[in-house]
Amino acid sequence: MASASLDLAPSTFAIIIKSDPNYTPLIKSPLPQLSAKTEDLVKEWDWRNISGVNYLSPTRNQQAPAYCGSCWAMATASVLSDRWNIKRKGAWPNAYLSVQNLIDCSDAGTCLGGWDSTVYEYAASKGVPQESCSNYAAVDSGTCTDLQQCYSCNPAPPENKTSGCVPVRHYERLTVSEHGRLAGREDMMAEIKARGPITCAINATSGLDKYKDGIFAQYNDNFMVNHMISVVGWGVENVNGTDTEFWVVRNSWGEFWGEEGFFRVVTSQYQNGTGDYYNMGIEKQCGWAVPDKFVKAADLGFNPPIRTPKNSTSTSGAVFLPGAVTVG
Repeated sequence: MASASLDLAPSTFAIIIKSDPNYTPLIKSPLPQLSAKTEDLVKEWDWRNISGVNYLSPTRNQQAPAYCGSCWAMATASVLSDRWNIKRKGAWPNAYLSVQNLIDCSDAGTCLGGWDSTVYEYAASKGVPQESCSNYAAVDSGTCTDLQQCYSCNPAPPENKTSGCVPVRHYERLTVSEHGRLAGREDMMAEIKARGPITCAINATSGLDKYKDGIFAQYNDNFMVNHMISVVGWGVENVNGTDTEFWVVRNSWGEFWGEEGFFRVVTSQYQNGTGDYYNMGIEKQCGWAVPDKFVKAADLGFNPPIRTPKNSTSTSGAVFLPGAVTVG
């Protein structure tokens, strides 16, 4: 499928995002990078294709239905979803977590930028609902009510001017048991292979806007962070007679961009170990979290009152019985 660069040039609108100075990692088990040996690192690893199986959730687009600087929420929601799917060995039901809920309720950021570690803290204490609880709207609601946590809308007669939307009471949220930060090529590889994709901050450039395919390399000594992505693997490709190592990276600019929404960028091994100047600083600030389990929202303190929209009526005629459905 043909790819396209972006006319809008998202990097032009990127906001400088800063890490949380008060962040405290939550670590309970041995870190993979502490036991991994350099000689044990495999030449390639890609969670899109492990023995023919793709463990990744669908690629997202932060710029529709409107432009929103929600890369931080897109990257973390994807990483948490992917890691849950990996933990479950791809078994149904998969996870595809709500980005809009993170924008509205995590206090990790807005459409003007944010940070991954605060999302992981939110997931540890409150969990994150599935996408169908609060679909991506690309806006800052400015509030976090029961409706921003999980809602559904009922049909309403024409004379009713209200939306007919009410909070959902019975749903589940994915929690995490551990989260932390890491940096550096070997530590990243050990963590990715052992537990799944990670979030990383980069300095997105105008060159990345124009990316279509291949291995990206652009010299830049400005490590000012303005974008967040997820790294899902790595590999090696022969370029002009030289084996070039690269990261496999998922962006949040839609599948029409790059290599089906992904791009490849050189690791720090590039140009005799100076690759950090050519890969947008991708190995400098990364984060991870370990999904634990889906928990009933009520058990996490979410228990909205039962509300019925004024003048709304049910038109389905359906009667629900345990183990059966009868439609009138």
